[in-house]
Amino acid sequence: MDRAQPLLVFFACLLLVLLGAGEARSAEAVPTGGEAEGREELATDEIIVVGEVVDRADPAQTPAALTVLVVDERVSAADDVAELLDSAPGTTVQRLGGLGDWSGVSLRGAQVRHTLVCLDGVPLNPDGAGSVNLSELPLSALSEIRVYRGGGPPELGGSPMGGVVDLITAAEGPPAYGSVAGGSYTTGKLTGGVRQPGRLWGKDTETLVLAEALSTRGDFQYFSDNGTEYQLLDDRMTARANNDKAQLSTHGRWTLMGPGWALQLLDSFLGREEGLPGHTEHPTEDVRLETHRNLAVARMEAGGSAASAQVRGWSLWRGETLDDRQGEIGTGNQWQTDHTSSWGVLGNLRWAARPWLVPALTLDGRQDLFLRHDLLLEVTEPAQRRTSAGVGLSAELYLWEGLLLFTPTFGLRALSDAFVDPEALDADEESIASAEDLRQTRRQLLPTPGAGILFRPVSGAALKANLHRGWRPPDFTELFGDRGAVLGNPDLEPERGLQVDLALRLTMPTLPWMPEGTVEVGVFRNAMKDQIVLVQNSQRTLVPVNIEDGLIRGVEGALALSWWGWLDTQSTLTLIDSEDRSSEPAHQGNQLPRIPAVELSHRTTLLRPGWLRVGHHYSFTDGNYWDRTNFYRAAPRSLHGAFVRVEPGARGAISAELSVLNLLDHTVEVVPRNPLDPDADDLVVQPLTDFTGYPLPGRTVMFTFRWAPPLAREGRGDTT
Repeated sequence: MDRAQPLLVFFACLLLVLLGAGEARSAEAVPTGGEAEGREELATDEIIVVGEVVDRADPAQTPAALTVLVVDERVSAADDVAELLDSAPGTTVQRLGGLGDWSGVSLRGAQVRHTLVCLDGVPLNPDGAGSVNLSELPLSALSEIRVYRGGGPPELGGSPMGGVVDLITAAEGPPAYGSVAGGSYTTGKLTGGVRQPGRLWGKDTETLVLAEALSTRGDFQYFSDNGTEYQLLDDRMTARANNDKAQLSTHGRWTLMGPGWALQLLDSFLGREEGLPGHTEHPTEDVRLETHRNLAVARMEAGGSAASAQVRGWSLWRGETLDDRQGEIGTGNQWQTDHTSSWGVLGNLRWAARPWLVPALTLDGRQDLFLRHDLLLEVTEPAQRRTSAGVGLSAELYLWEGLLLFTPTFGLRALSDAFVDPEALDADEESIASAEDLRQTRRQLLPTPGAGILFRPVSGAALKANLHRGWRPPDFTELFGDRGAVLGNPDLEPERGLQVDLALRLTMPTLPWMPEGTVEVGVFRNAMKDQIVLVQNSQRTLVPVNIEDGLIRGVEGALALSWWGWLDTQSTLTLIDSEDRSSEPAHQGNQLPRIPAVELSHRTTLLRPGWLRVGHHYSFTDGNYWDRTNFYRAAPRSLHGAFVRVEPGARGAISAELSVLNLLDHTVEVVPRNPLDPDADDLVVQPLTDFTGYPLPGRTVMFTFRWAPPLAREGRGDTT
């Protein structure tokens, strides 16, 4: 397919929407394919009462640059969290391979660690402490994914530099459901869940338990030039070795509900064992990684239309054991266990002081702990500790009888690090025992102001603007690292960023000759100071460094259309211009690493007749460098995926689906040998890779059989 074709299709559909939007000025907006059913637009003469009308998880009613991805009938059984996130505007998904391999998401060109990932509002990486592996999170447990590009809602806490991804577990569903899947690379997946309502102390309760098991060999074929791009005789297709995965995820939730209040207990567990295959030019044979994670949450909510309060307490524990005793991916032999724990509490209070004023207060506190045990030397390094406390003040001001919503925020966070630099220690028990004498303390006080504006002059049209200052301290891995291919840098400074965006959102008018849906087009600018970037060095290891100044500018658009109930389309386009503004002549003016200049996604699902559903997904990525010198450039990739689902008998009770990822088996691209001279005739075959040279698989086939009563399978619409 011509690369210009998807852009022409996107802008043609956008023009159609803009032409029809003029008639929407006199029509009442009706929630359709682009907005969740049951949500109503605010009439201009309506008095706003908190908790009754305003839905801050609805993109039409919040200034935030919000996309809501609904897990419904349009999602293929082969999709995972990363695949679905990749279809949102402004998102870049980085992968280390195929099914079950590590994947992370960045927003608007920010780094993966700049994205705060939450599970039901509880942070999995508070203050950007590490990057969340999306492949560890089962999509089957979720009802929707909320993507906040820029600042997130105050009740989630934190001040991320890129944005927030909040994973929402299903609030309703059948009493039991399950699925079994199998396919390429000896991949198998089992999913099951039960939901049981009940009564306790005269109050309603609900118990939800689900589990998902995944196993794959991951031995897909990929192209390798053996690191000799000028020698063509040793080029070959080879199998991805040491790329197997075995994973078990469980999710339990118990809810007790009374009049005006609810208590919820949640526990999410992960067990994972895998091989780390390494770079395409330096594959591994024996490197293993074992991961265990558990998140326990207690949440209490109470209130009504005048006021509401929410308190969450959590304990997050994660243990990772890296076994690289042969020194295949790092700078030496390694066998170590890293333990990371975080426990904290977060409270939020909202009060409808006036019909036009809703102030809110957010308080949180947290303690993080990092502990490393060297299994080769049989020593335990000193614990690294971080204490965080924050206060946030925010308000919702409804002006001009609800036409204008203004949301100022101000946060203040105190951070205290108590650490011992491992470089100051000798690898012996005596040195470790006296390490407390070397402990250093670093304290910081960081203000984070922000503001948002939502202006709705007519029904069906909304103009949004946001200003957000974010920050992120370096995490323990970046500071002290030395694990696998990543080295630590204890001299790192905290990152800071100022993000501004402006967007126009339109709801399609209800006309018999036009599809229903929404369109949103926006621009953004993110200026960063001391941005931490993983830079690839000559030994294929990664070193985090601070970039003095970085600037990211871009355009993003989303178009969601429902064509008369039998055809749904969702299209997103992101164009990014990034610039390294450091004082180093070799890097000044270059594009920042791992930020694609162009990303396009288009999803189409067809329901015709009622027992047959067909879907197609197309994605395009280009303009992605691995390093600050802009010499190593990833090949552009244009990928197709498709699925066919048959639902015989009662709709949704049982289904059988055939899913194909990378439908055209696209694994290589012919590119200029020298990316600094793109017009040269000297060309070379380059594999499709991601994240500093990790290959992507070719055609992947999955077959899934699912059983669930119709309640769990009803389409709920997609809000973009």
